[in-house]
Amino acid sequence: MIRLTLAILALLVSALPADAQFNLNKLKKAADTALDVAETVDDFTFSEAEEIELGLAISNRIRARYGVAQDPEVTRYMSLVGATVAQKSGRPSIPWQWIVLDSDVVNAFAAPGGYIHVTRGALAVIGSEAELAGVLAHEAAHVTRKHTLKALQKSTGMELAQNQASFTMGSALFEAVADQAAKAVLAGFGQAEELEADKVGVEIAARVGYRAAGLTNFLGTLNTISPGTASSSALFRSHPETDERVKKLDKTIKKNHLDDGVWLAERYASSVTYDAALASTGGPSVVGGRGVAGSTDSEATAEEEAAEDEKGDKGKFSLAKLADPFAMGSEEESAEVTGAGAGRAVGEETGEEEGGVKNTEIVEIRLVPGELVAFQKEGGLN
Repeated sequence: MIRLTLAILALLVSALPADAQFNLNKLKKAADTALDVAETVDDFTFSEAEEIELGLAISNRIRARYGVAQDPEVTRYMSLVGATVAQKSGRPSIPWQWIVLDSDVVNAFAAPGGYIHVTRGALAVIGSEAELAGVLAHEAAHVTRKHTLKALQKSTGMELAQNQASFTMGSALFEAVADQAAKAVLAGFGQAEELEADKVGVEIAARVGYRAAGLTNFLGTLNTISPGTASSSALFRSHPETDERVKKLDKTIKKNHLDDGVWLAERYASSVTYDAALASTGGPSVVGGRGVAGSTDSEATAEEEAAEDEKGDKGKFSLAKLADPFAMGSEEESAEVTGAGAGRAVGEETGEEEGGVKNTEIVEIRLVPGELVAFQKEGGLN
């Protein structure tokens, strides 16, 4: 479009008197500058190694917030389901990590490079392996479609392109990007990204051999967890509403004939024995980090810090550009975010997950040869 505009301007300039040519030449110069900027941004891309490094840095920050459940058995089981999903994700070769966060919050987060985090709270209310597969496939879709990286390129492409030589692990630029990207991941993806992850997620789960409705089942569970909170819960304030997302998923499942597959509820129940924490009302405790369900008080602080950074040296990298990297699409679409199929937190942030000493070490799982094949065969999966 910019190149076409320049060509048109060149024709106009040659056909006009000198004074008019002067004004159009100024316009052409501005268009030239815009083209240079666009080309500079296009020249910046994240290599796979940079993506994995950035994903690890974001994961470090997520784990520092919630802690990691040091539970090798549950982590191994989730890794087997995750590895099964990853095989059909379109990016099976990246070093996927499946991490159980040590929190009663019902939540899940995806970081670039294949770092998938699911809380104990989410695992406690999931009812079958098909539901877990739907959750993991949804999160994996955020990675395979590079939603975080695309948002970063859109919001800070110029800064990153101009300072590409400085974008190395541990550098000030890298740490600044990781800090703000982690806050954005915790705050949530935009409407378009969530709906795409829903659609891709059910397709991946079905391709593996799970019942695609596992994801919609889990969304239904979220509705029952917080009955009557539609007006106050961040998740139920999201756009589109949970019911609308379920309707869209049902259409996708019906249209693509994805209504076969296994549930494996018994295998899930024997592998994950977490109980949902009980709130004072006697229902599941769903307080805690909001994930993609909405903003938190800490985000206001982040934006204030970003604004202060922007007041500083204008020639330096501006954190303000990363204040809302997932505000994609129209203003109306980006004003609210959707609750992820992976159970983005229901309820308000209490700050409980931010206090106390936490173990943030990833539980390393090495699947031995044949283990994944045996797991899939036992479950009747593809």
